[in-house]
Amino acid sequence: MGGAVSKKGLSQRSLLQEISIRGLGVIDNAIVEFRPGLNVITGETGAGKTMLLSALSLILGGKADSDLVRIGNERATTSGRFALPKPIPATLSQVLEEHDIVPEDDCILLNRSVAKDGKSRALAGGAPTTVSTLNDLSGELIEIHGQHSNLVLSKANKQREILDGFCGPEFSEALVQYQENLDDFTSIKSKISELTKALGDKERLITQLREVDADFKKLKPRETELSELDNTISKLESIEDLRVAVSGAVAALSDEEMGALNGLQQGKRFLQGIKGKDSALDALHDRISDSLFNLVDAAADLDRYLSDLSADPNALESALQRRSLLLTFLKKYGKSPDRALAFVEAIEFAREASTRIADLSGGDETIEKLKIELQKSRSELILKAKKLSKMRSDRAAEFSKLVEAELHALSMPKARLDVVVTSKACESDSDFQGHGIDDVSIEFSAHGGTELLPIMKAASGGELSRLMLGIEVVVANTYPVGTYIFDEVDAGVGGKAALDVGRRLKKLAKQAQVIVVTHLPQVAIWADHHIIVEKNIDGAVTESSIRALDDSQREIEIARMLSGLESSEHAQEHARELLNLRSAEKA
Repeated sequence: MGGAVSKKGLSQRSLLQEISIRGLGVIDNAIVEFRPGLNVITGETGAGKTMLLSALSLILGGKADSDLVRIGNERATTSGRFALPKPIPATLSQVLEEHDIVPEDDCILLNRSVAKDGKSRALAGGAPTTVSTLNDLSGELIEIHGQHSNLVLSKANKQREILDGFCGPEFSEALVQYQENLDDFTSIKSKISELTKALGDKERLITQLREVDADFKKLKPRETELSELDNTISKLESIEDLRVAVSGAVAALSDEEMGALNGLQQGKRFLQGIKGKDSALDALHDRISDSLFNLVDAAADLDRYLSDLSADPNALESALQRRSLLLTFLKKYGKSPDRALAFVEAIEFAREASTRIADLSGGDETIEKLKIELQKSRSELILKAKKLSKMRSDRAAEFSKLVEAELHALSMPKARLDVVVTSKACESDSDFQGHGIDDVSIEFSAHGGTELLPIMKAASGGELSRLMLGIEVVVANTYPVGTYIFDEVDAGVGGKAALDVGRRLKKLAKQAQVIVVTHLPQVAIWADHHIIVEKNIDGAVTESSIRALDDSQREIEIARMLSGLESSEHAQEHARELLNLRSAEKA
């Protein structure tokens, strides 16, 4: 039943291995395994096929709904195990590091539970996490396409992201360089604005900064000094209690008659006299010797500590005075409500005072230098932005042709598609956005003789589903997501068009794992792994079971999908004909 799946393609991508479901809707308890290639999910209407997608949506940070909890259960629980791509992409690695998620055996387990009261819990790698973390991970691991997902295609930013993904790693690198240049440009603009504003009150600011600089040079504070002083003062304020406790400890160790050291020394001498006659006693002798040496060191350290306590009678007053000065410094120049952070901020502000004095003293000259830097940065930014525009425009033409070819193969022989890249003139600084200076729009016509229009005006539901599928097939080679899930991708299609949808899903499955929920046998026949959801009714309770089908069972299920009757000989003959068609094309 296995298909010709590209192992090379899949080994570099993530893979959904398994979903576990308990107490969710019509599913009481199920474990569903998925494989590389094309996984097809079928079953009668109302059997619970969409519950699999609901389970996956929960795992990936979707909305928790208490109505999903099965009647008679306190909570619904779902989990999904993903094999991570090799090597792990930088974007996914960053998400894992940010949220302290540690993969195990190159896999990650995501869990979600929903209680009857609507409260939910999330786990990632066995550790508690947030729903937003699951959501961050989902974008790196999986892409779900349903009717709502297809509507997202109408948004301009989504259309731009699709084209940018198709442009490949060279474009991604150029985009990062542009963004770094944009950050530098924005930073210089901010410095000019701040300095220009400051120059309006130049004399007052310079006077304030000189006071800051003088305070800093006089105090010479260290970042950790305040907390160190707190500890010292706490110690000195309890000096008598410390002296009594340490003196008692010294006496307990060193008293000539009752001290621990004296007792250990006597015990050591007794055992020393029989050393070598019994290995067990030799070991005890060694342990007593070690304890004796440790206590001797401890007694010496206690003596030194006791001496230090009375070394400087003015130490407490000095520490209190120093802390008072530092707290005054903090109050004047620190801003954070957290004392430790405010103290560090105050020191950093004071360290920069002399530089800011120099900037203000030669403010006009500094602004002129910054303006020269700004102009240079802007010129470089324009070059990099136009480089992005050219790369987009060049790849847009190729992308359009490839998607058109896919649409023709999806029984839309007259379909046309054009990706339009419109670039701003770089006359205003507002033209420079984080993605560049381009607006990207996809225009589409499903039939010959009609003008190209924006997607939402030109595509019906079925056409939109096929358009999204055609795009995914084209971008699969460059897009990092390892698993695609399609719900109702075959909506509004049938006959030959349905066969063509199945073929394109099969083609996409050579590059990435594909999971599709379908009611069309023409799509189901292309599966590498066929899963059926069946509804069982026991009295007033409805329950669904989920299982994988072997080749003979697939024929029966395809027959049911064709006619609604599993035992129909005519339907089974038609099912064999469809499965043979798949086998012939595979050969």
